Amino acid sequence: MYDVIIVPTDGSEAAETAAEHGVAQAAAHDAHLVFLAVVEMSGGAAPETRGGDAVEDQRKDRRAHVESLVGQADEAGVDAEGVVETGVPSQVILEQASTRGADLLVMATQARSGVGRFLFGSVTEQTIRDGDTPVLAIQR
Repeated sequence: MYDVIIVPTDGSEAAETAAEHGVAQAAAHDAHLVFLAVVEMSGGAAPETRGGDAVEDQRKDRRAHVESLVGQADEAGVDAEGVVETGVPSQVILEQASTRGADLLVMATQARSGVGRFLFGSVTEQTIRDGDTPVLAIQR
């Protein structure tokens, strides 16, 4: 049923839980798994994190994190790769899903409501709203 599964990750505990679910889904369907980390470059990112060394440091941290997840997937017998991109998270996720022909996105959600959701939004919610790839939203 699934050939390509993408698990966006930001390194949070919630994303770790989503990664575990992604590995389980990939193992169950013999699917290729892509761990995707995005270095945010949207207007919402803090000015000090938008340029030069700060971006490169974030890329290195994200790369180390996705490679760790790939190692965990390998141990579970799952074909996986890690990808690090730069941009607006929901847009990058949707672009990767389209480019790779993803059948499923497995994403964490913090289950914010009310003012928190209004002020901060949700990458998962935006991805669901704007995309056409099925999303398994994992609430922690």
